[in-house]
Amino acid sequence: MTRRAAAWSGFGWGCIGGATLVALMYWGGAIIGLRPLPQLLNEPILSLMPGFVFGFLIDTLQHAGKVVEEVGLIVAMVVALGALGAASAVANLRWTSTWVPFAFAGLAWVIVVVILLPVAGAGMLGLNDGPATPVTWAALFAIYAVVLQFGGTGPPDVDLGRRRLLAAVPVGIAAVSVGGLALRLFPDWYEAIFNPPGSGLGGISPEITPVGNFYIVSKNFVDPSVDGQSWRLRVGGLADKPFSLSLADLRALPATEEYVTLECISNNVGGDQMSTGNFKGVALRDLVAMAGPQAQAGWVAFKARDGYTESIPLSLVTGAPEVLVVYELDGAPLPMSHGFPARMLIPGHYGMKGPKWLDSIDLVTQEARGYWEQQGWDHNAVVKTTSRFDVPQDGEIIKVGAIQVAGVAFAGLRGISKVEYSTDGGSSWSVANFDAPLSKLTWVIWRATWSPNSHGSYTLRVRATDAAGSLQDSGNAPSYPSGSSGYHTIHVNVSG
Repeated sequence: MTRRAAAWSGFGWGCIGGATLVALMYWGGAIIGLRPLPQLLNEPILSLMPGFVFGFLIDTLQHAGKVVEEVGLIVAMVVALGALGAASAVANLRWTSTWVPFAFAGLAWVIVVVILLPVAGAGMLGLNDGPATPVTWAALFAIYAVVLQFGGTGPPDVDLGRRRLLAAVPVGIAAVSVGGLALRLFPDWYEAIFNPPGSGLGGISPEITPVGNFYIVSKNFVDPSVDGQSWRLRVGGLADKPFSLSLADLRALPATEEYVTLECISNNVGGDQMSTGNFKGVALRDLVAMAGPQAQAGWVAFKARDGYTESIPLSLVTGAPEVLVVYELDGAPLPMSHGFPARMLIPGHYGMKGPKWLDSIDLVTQEARGYWEQQGWDHNAVVKTTSRFDVPQDGEIIKVGAIQVAGVAFAGLRGISKVEYSTDGGSSWSVANFDAPLSKLTWVIWRATWSPNSHGSYTLRVRATDAAGSLQDSGNAPSYPSGSSGYHTIHVNVSG
């Protein structure tokens, strides 16, 4: 066999072995808690990615961005193991030994447990995830080596018919494993792309978003699962009386309930990453007062179970009773995906300022650059005035007559004083009515009746004015770095 033919054969079998390894890696995640390498490498890759690049991906792909990244890492992993298989096949032309594939698999194991796992935060040999981690990875690479050995990159003197028979075994394993991997991942990927949290509500948005439709955004491939019984919230730093609270302790403190609209900073104009709920929790300024801030304390820093960090000025905390450590949403404990047992709620700011799965609150001297700020996102993250159409839908065909146009408008703490809509692309504007908000911290639901005089194609736009009299920014801007802006524009066709 020529070197070129051996390399291509080895590459093909390396890819089969790689697909088997990747699939079994995900099965290991489901069965024994092994964290798949693509998910572990998520944060290191994001930290290396320029902020404007990540911002472009968020604006373009939204929830599907995580799927694209994970699929890309899976493909890269399979291709890399294919290349390793090619190297093994070429080496086997010179050193005809059954151990050649195992030597190359061992090299890959060393790269994973000595370089990649520590970089990903799992510690040397991945021991932060438990003593079985390096052994589990060794078993996965042993299976990969078996695929190489019997798939055509073993010693050439092995009987060809026997080799083909034995090769059918790992091929079958690969096929079954890849099928299992698809079953394991596809529902999550389908939901992320076609039915992300926050979508699924047709018609005019309700004043309070059902919890099942409340938008969810997370930096994690796999969110933490926190035990509420053993959880403690630590409050300290530059404090005279640091303390920690159990969930029961937190619930026993004087509580506040607030209707609040939350919006993700990556929400596009007209997007659905904006929801309203009834939150219950403890005022952050009360917890800070209990801790006794020292004179040099100027900021309040947060750290979450998933490593997420954020901070806000102490002056903001003391002057804002609406900033809460919340533990309930709509009368029930926070769902795990929303930060159970407790999360920060900072009304008037984009959701990135409010860490979920909160573990600690520290008084510090200076701003602790948050997770997204380190990627170039705005550290203030104050909500911009925004408005959107809920009905009609973009591209909808409507019959001539009285047509309802409606949607939501939101300006954070500033409130909404006026909503206007245009049916001629912005040449003229009409004032819409809107319902009183549930609180000064929520969106408003606006409505109007439009009666077009004739059928045809129409361009509709909407804009809002906040309570201070400032008109919504008309300039189109992406979400990176400080939130998107522009007028939500839709196109409808009115039929006769």
